[in-house]
Amino acid sequence: MRLSMKEGDATDHGHDGNGGPGWQGKPALQVICLGASGGPSEEGVTGFLVRSVESAWARGSLLAVDAGSHLGPITRILERDFPLVADAARSDTRRLDSLSPGPSSADESKGRPALPDDPRARARALSAVHTRGPFAGAKLPNASARANALHILRSYISTYLITHPHLDHVSGFAINTAAFHATSRPKTLAALPSTVDAIKRHIFNDVIWPNLSDEDGGVGFVTFQRLKEGGDVMMGEGEGRGYLDVVDGLGVRAFKVSHGVCTKSPPSHHHRGSIGEMQPLNGDGPAPPPGRSFSSPGTPRASIYGQQQSPRVSMQGPQASPGMSAVEGSCVVDSTAFFLRDTETSREILMFGDVEADSLSLAPRNRIVWQEAARKVMLNSLGGIFIECSYDDSQADAILFGHLCPRHVVAELQTLASFVTELRTPEQGGNKRKRSTYESVAQYAVNDHGTKRSRSWARGSRLLADSRRYSVPDPRSNPATPEPEDAPSPFSGGSPSTALRDLPLAGIRVYIIHIKDPMKDGPPASDRILAQLRDHEAALNQPLGCEFVIARSGESYWF
Repeated sequence: MRLSMKEGDATDHGHDGNGGPGWQGKPALQVICLGASGGPSEEGVTGFLVRSVESAWARGSLLAVDAGSHLGPITRILERDFPLVADAARSDTRRLDSLSPGPSSADESKGRPALPDDPRARARALSAVHTRGPFAGAKLPNASARANALHILRSYISTYLITHPHLDHVSGFAINTAAFHATSRPKTLAALPSTVDAIKRHIFNDVIWPNLSDEDGGVGFVTFQRLKEGGDVMMGEGEGRGYLDVVDGLGVRAFKVSHGVCTKSPPSHHHRGSIGEMQPLNGDGPAPPPGRSFSSPGTPRASIYGQQQSPRVSMQGPQASPGMSAVEGSCVVDSTAFFLRDTETSREILMFGDVEADSLSLAPRNRIVWQEAARKVMLNSLGGIFIECSYDDSQADAILFGHLCPRHVVAELQTLASFVTELRTPEQGGNKRKRSTYESVAQYAVNDHGTKRSRSWARGSRLLADSRRYSVPDPRSNPATPEPEDAPSPFSGGSPSTALRDLPLAGIRVYIIHIKDPMKDGPPASDRILAQLRDHEAALNQPLGCEFVIARSGESYWF
């Protein structure tokens, strides 16, 4: 395992001529990190841009995933090559320097026709195509960073995919709506219905923010796209079934995950439970045990996996306001995990919103996501996982507030690894029929009394319980010494060794996001978190094989 611990890594992390270890093709997906912080500073909170490389920077081809920070970091990235403020009539030469890699003679030596000597003519000949950094290949026609940032927002970004409606994931989007007025079409906000409803009710309500949506008499700058949990059975075919195209070349499937509980009891109104809304992609799916309520006392996992298998059962019970689900009188805060798929190559990444460990949750739902991810690992289509780790291990379970820390990140990845290992066994390998997520979940269902689980489920439960065994390190201790930069790494390129390939998560990059800065003297929280991730994996009987990377604002990742 390699741990990227240095500040200021290359802005094109992972762009080694292919889409990552184990991937035999060229990069298919690009992720630009605008912000990966979980606060408390408002600067650099969660926001990403994703595009299909095949789209070649077509108009509307950029997908924003969360937008706590958005236009600001785009501007800062462009300031590497453009002045923040410029007089367009007097800065063609400055702009041209960022567009052209060298003089005309260099172009001729590489077999390209020489560009005109006149700077204005050269700029026109280059069609203002940027050549450096995360936005290399995009047409940036303006002379300043801020004007080009606005051009990216208006011309390239068409859809905002939101994991949940907390402010550190949507504040940039709301504030940046002031720049939507000169666009030729509304921006799309795509999310699960509970997230859309929360944003409608609590942000675009003419109190907190003007109603700029196209619903309820709004201005019309934003249109909503409500995604179906687990995917849309009517969309796609084969391995792409259930994926809905949200921008050119990118499909998405959304899965609810849990993000802690709210601080007060849910209101008395009723609607369907969150997991029961999922549609089986095969159209049928086994019926759940009769008489199962959404959550039986003392058996939250049993009730979740018993109910999840069929959308035909209406799970009526006390429900929270949008963005929450009711479990035993408590509101579970809903978040989302998105599988993003390049439609040309079938390459995928998995991006989590804020999420808590299944071992602590009143409504554990990560297991469903890991089952689906395991199939993609086996197909060699999953290149990376973006998952939060808000705190280091000094944070006790009782005050994680619906977030993860290193001991729980590793335990969750153990669950994924266990599913991959099961799929590799001869018993699983002999089954040539590929099962959908919903069919896979069926093997973990309990009987009517909630007492009988499969051996696979029991093994998975032990893996989740491993996080309890980890001792909490002294927060005053120094982080482990990082690997020497010249040490050989199995992830430095080339074919991984046979031993490495045998590890369940070999070739998977795990990007750590949403780190909360304690704002204290001493080493950054990211250093401690990475050291603790390494310590926990070292304590496992079998290493996971993945590569941990701290995501940083301004970097670009390729898959």
